[in-house]
Amino acid sequence: MQYDDNLAKFLSKNSNTLYMDFLGQKILILSSLNTKMNKEKVYIFGFEEEYIFKLENTEFKMFNLNDFLNIIRANLDEYKAMNTHFENIIEHKENILLKGNLIKNFFKKSFILKQKINKNLKNLSLLNEALNLLAESSPHKKALKPLIFGVNIALKNSKEILTRLNELHLLINAIKNERINQSLYFLSVLSAIFLPLNLIVGFFGMNTDGLFLNGDKNATWYIFILICLILAIGLIVYYKKRKKELEFDDKISKKSNK
Repeated sequence: MQYDDNLAKFLSKNSNTLYMDFLGQKILILSSLNTKMNKEKVYIFGFEEEYIFKLENTEFKMFNLNDFLNIIRANLDEYKAMNTHFENIIEHKENILLKGNLIKNFFKKSFILKQKINKNLKNLSLLNEALNLLAESSPHKKALKPLIFGVNIALKNSKEILTRLNELHLLINAIKNERINQSLYFLSVLSAIFLPLNLIVGFFGMNTDGLFLNGDKNATWYIFILICLILAIGLIVYYKKRKKELEFDDKISKKSNK
């Protein structure tokens, strides 16, 4: 295989995983992620019939099939490890919500996590596409099949993780909206209770002659009992309405089945 200036210029502008036919030469660019070193390493492979070549410095050298498969396998393991890490994060956040707690700065953190998941998903998609194209024109198709199968599983897993994060995002929104609605409902009930009380206080606070109960020594107690009665009726109505709200897992009563 030959390494010329045209290929050098092309490779300098492309670092993503890619399989292509460049000027008659079959080239695989493999972007390998090293999570331990937090660095990306790019491998360049060339193919001629059943032979595999690896670009080292400015020269293509013969490369062993098993070593080639091991590099791809190691790259795939890195993506799988990231998926596992993302799953653990989401599961931890789900457990927090199940305990009835909210997550601080969830929307900001979930946006960052979503970007990382999407990046991993993109890399897996590129690897899957490159390996499928390589397998179509390679005599090593049989050896590549298990790796392609593994990439497909990791790709599906990555999509499921993204779906779980989106559902978690919707759940947080729903919980916050429900709490806001409950607060507004409680404030409405309080307004309904205290509105007649304010009318009573305003009525008896008028500086006019011949006021109702004027001169009665027990008038204060009458008004106090009336206020307590209104408060009690309001709280009873509120409690009954809350009691009618069923939990999601409440069983259907026998009467409703008849």
